[in-house]
Formats: sequence, C-alpha cells, structure tokens
Amino acid sequence: MGAYVVFTTLTPEGRKRLLADPGRIREVTRIAEHLGARVTAQYATLGPYDFVTIIEAQDNATVELIETEISSIGTTRMSVAPAIGMHRFTKLLQMEPYRTEPHRWQTSIWARALRRSGRYWVMTRHVNRYCKPLNVEGLENLEAHRGGAIVIANHSSHFDTPVVLAALPERIRSRIIIAAAADKFYASRKKRTWWYSLFHGTFPVARGGGMKQLEYPLSLLKRKWSLLIYPEGGRSKSGQVQRFKAGPTIMAMQAHVPVIPLYIEGLRDVMPQLVFIEFAHVARSLLVKLARDP
Repeated sequence: MGAYVVFTTLTPEGRKRLLADPGRIREVTRIAEHLGARVTAQYATLGPYDFVTIIEAQDNATVELIETEISSIGTTRMSVAPAIGMHRFTKLLQMEPYRTEPHRWQTSIWARALRRSGRYWVMTRHVNRYCKPLNVEGLENLEAHRGGAIVIANHSSHFDTPVVLAALPERIRSRIIIAAAADKFYASRKKRTWWYSLFHGTFPVARGGGMKQLEYPLSLLKRKWSLLIYPEGGRSKSGQVQRFKAGPTIMAMQAHVPVIPLYIEGLRDVMPQLVFIEFAHVARSLLVKLARDP
C-alpha cells in the first residue's frame, strides 16, 4: 500500500449537489473502500482545486479506477492522471516550517542600539549607492507627529523597505517595526532568521493568519512604536497599486493611531516580483511622497 495525493475539482452541477447535500462527499470514501483503498485525509481548499484527498491504495491503477468511478457519477471531476506519491508530493512542495512567533527582544535597548549602528551597512549604503537621486517630498507634514503610527506604502520591490526607512525622520525610523512574510523571511532554511528581526526590524506575518497575528503589532502600537506595513499584502507584479487588505485599518482603529501613507516611484525594476535585476542596472531617480495628512 502506498499513499497518493488526489486533486479534486467539482463540476458546476457537482457544486450544486454538494451544497444541497454535503454528505455526498462521502462517496469518495465509499468508492475507495469498495476498491480496496482507504481515504486517510481530505481537505477543502482555496484555488483551482476544491479538495485535496490523501488515499492509501495498492498502486496508481487503483487510484485511477477510483477517479473513473467517481467521474461516472457526475458529482466530481478528479485530476489524478497520474496520482502523486506522498513522498514525491512533499518533496515537490518543498514543505518547510517557518517561524510565526516574533522575536520580542527586538524592541529592547540593546537590539535598538545594534540595529541603529548596523543600519548603514545593512541598508543605507545600498540606498546611497543605487538610488541617485533619492527625492523625498512631504516631510514637513510629519514635523508635528509624535508617538506611534502605521506607515503604509505601495509595494513592488524588496528594496522598498530600505528606501522607506531612509525617507522617514529618525524619530520614526528609530522606533519602527516592519511586517514581513513569515514563509519567505522566517523559513527554517534561513538559519539566521534573527538577523531580520535584529537588523531589519521585521516580525513574521503568516499569510492568512487571521486576527490572532494582530496581537503583537497592536502591542507595539500601544507602546508608541510605529509599524511599516504594505497593505497590498505582497509585491505588485504589474507595478499598479493593488487592493488593500483590511489589517492596517483594523489596527489603526483599535490602537487609535494615525496612518502615514507613502507613495514610492522608481523602484519597479529593483528586485521585482518576477525577476531579480542587478541594482547597478536600475540606478534611477526615486521619489517618495508623503501625504499631507498623516
């Protein structure tokens, strides 16, 4: 017996039937058992597939026979040609755990001192070298601001963060923490995840993590720290500003802090979503605009 992963998409008629009678999904289990196989797990998913089912079966031919039986019912259409062995499936996915708990020491005095002393080598020197000129407009609108805030910016490059930090006044920059995708910056393959927390001032955010992951950033805001968040939820592939997520709005309302919006222009081709391009090839004029009403 081997474990196989089966991807299932419902036909339009199948969706209607399943909505009217959710118990119909048990047909998969019943037919598998009839053919000497066993369903060990089944998950409803988002995306192009409605279900992912893990089946223990004698061989691939048995799984394909299960597909034929279910398709003949008309309830589901199953993509199992061929089914994928569990060991190969996990290897293809390159499943790796990632850290979701923030390094809470990052706001301590010693961490702040190290971050400030290392900022030039980690970020500023790259901004000075490759962003010529760096034009910042609207700083006068932040002269009266004190305390915590949520800084939001459009996002099309991994180089956005160094530029935003370079543009902000020191009183904000010295007390700002940055939301970062946990699966990208805090995966186990990155042996020095603490490096991002210490020198970049980031904390992990799990995609689709829900309301619970707002607890840490809310606690920072209440302690008069600021947050840098990209409300689009990821880098834009087209360069156009995407629809904003609700998280920053919820936190601003709950913590009673202002939102400082920034618009970055000129970084589209520096470390974009699709292709990495050498900084030296795209040393172009940059413009960071700060809205009048923070």
